[in-house]
Amino acid sequence: MHKHKKLFLLSGAIFAILSSILAANLYMSNNPSTQNPQQAYKKQIVPWSYKKLGITKMWKFTRGKNVKIAILDSGIDLNHPDLKSANIIKTINFIEPNKPASDETGHGTFIAGIIAAQNNNFGIVGIAPDAEIFILKILNKKLEGKVDLVVRALDFCIKNKINIVNMSFSTSSDNPKLRKAVSKAAKHKIIIVASARNSFGSKAGFPASYPEVISVASVNCKNQISQFSSQGKIDFCSYGENILSTAPNNSYKLSSGNSVAAAHLTAIIALILSKPEKWGLPPKHSINKDKIYNVLLKLSEDLGEKGKDNIFGFGLVKFK
Repeated sequence: MHKHKKLFLLSGAIFAILSSILAANLYMSNNPSTQNPQQAYKKQIVPWSYKKLGITKMWKFTRGKNVKIAILDSGIDLNHPDLKSANIIKTINFIEPNKPASDETGHGTFIAGIIAAQNNNFGIVGIAPDAEIFILKILNKKLEGKVDLVVRALDFCIKNKINIVNMSFSTSSDNPKLRKAVSKAAKHKIIIVASARNSFGSKAGFPASYPEVISVASVNCKNQISQFSSQGKIDFCSYGENILSTAPNNSYKLSSGNSVAAAHLTAIIALILSKPEKWGLPPKHSINKDKIYNVLLKLSEDLGEKGKDNIFGFGLVKFK
């Protein structure tokens, strides 16, 4: 019999998961926010985090055009007004291949909104709304998924020359199959971004802890580490508390989690890849993790102890 591991997830609920299973990293916060989801029905709202990260300045140059992003998550609500006109190239349900990649939890829909919600004068706008989005459903209605599905999804990414993979999920245990699949994808110059576990100060988990992965922890609007965040192999941090994004049934909500922070960094990397010459980089298909990492280092604002630490990593990535 397999030994079970415990993982903190939504609203502090605890799920028992096997080492071969992954779970999402969204933490439902009850903290107040200055942005009211109800306002999104009346006018387009730019989430507060974008301005603090300098993203609105970068929009003068690019919004992520010609960059392929794969979101490995719980699917998407394709009927959402902010997503149905998004540049979604393909959706695949790896759990039930004969069914659409619909989202039963809202997690994938929320992440997709941060990355690619459309600039349509309504709701919210994503950080990289012009990016090409591939929705790969690998998490079920319990926000759990098998490693074998991630392996298949990463193989798809290799075959389809995906530039960036967003993995807003984790497991507490290393897994040889997962490690091998991540390494293989990285060798094909796919930039992999993963959220650290919502472990409340414990280890960052996997795939975030793999050397080929850019791991992301969450900070709040005051640049303080989030209470649910983790420690260990943290590369960078981004905003992950009280962020407004898309939710199922044509709605919007505020949520928090390392998942949210990872989505921010994924989209920031898309903006960089869309204009590689601005950063002294070669064409995007020649850019590996190390090259993009060096750019992120230059853009990061050091938080916590000087230099890299196991809480903030190298700090908050932002456009100056």
